Amino acid sequence: MTEKLRLLLTNDDGFYAEGLQTLYSFLKSIAQVTIIAPDYERSAVSHGITMHQPLRAFPISLDSQTHWMINGTPADCIKIGIERLLKDNPPELIISGINRGPNLGTDVLYSGTVSAAIEGSLHQIPSIAASLAVFGKADFTAGAGFIREKLHLLKNFASRATLNINFPPSNGALNNDAPDKETALHHRVEFTRLGIRLYQNVFEERVDPRGESYYWMSGQPVTLDQATDSDISAIESGYISITPLNPDLTDLSFLKDNSGLKV
Repeated sequence: MTEKLRLLLTNDDGFYAEGLQTLYSFLKSIAQVTIIAPDYERSAVSHGITMHQPLRAFPISLDSQTHWMINGTPADCIKIGIERLLKDNPPELIISGINRGPNLGTDVLYSGTVSAAIEGSLHQIPSIAASLAVFGKADFTAGAGFIREKLHLLKNFASRATLNINFPPSNGALNNDAPDKETALHHRVEFTRLGIRLYQNVFEERVDPRGESYYWMSGQPVTLDQATDSDISAIESGYISITPLNPDLTDLSFLKDNSGLKV
């Protein structure tokens, strides 16, 4: 009998977030799944880790198995999971998500979802970030069904690069009556590059009861011309976007073009 794939799930929306729990419900029958996720939402914390306060792991029982809720960041969850909680039985694949809202273009630099997957790759474990390009009420079953159907193929791809998957809003052409049925997202899949994501930020100034100013940041994406092979263009066209990521930020073309540069 073939042993089930050892799979670690995390996110930046919190342990009980609908996207993560939906994905868990789709994968728990075909993989040995452990959830290690933050105790509350940690969106936009990027690759931050906890160094100046205690990190605590709270055991949670689901389906007669121990999972863990962490009072830290998504990257913390992966680090403590691999190096401590699952040290004797490490995961063979890490999936971060499914996130509510897209993680496209240069937004991946802010994303806790993507950073958790990159942390897994730094530990040389195939890792995937998954997001649904919907805010507010969302149906995660189509994306979860796609991941279930393509799980081993995606794992093979993720052994070569961190995968950042974004799902477009559902078009309703789905066979997802129950989590235990084979489901697939009826969209074309595009392998893409990162697009450019800029925002028109607004900092609203308010005054607290002590008379001190504080600020709330909000903003809307600026409409930009995107390369046709970008993740943003793919989502805008209704396709699933899969972008291979490399945590090495070195500008290799600069080094190549300036090999004899001296200062």
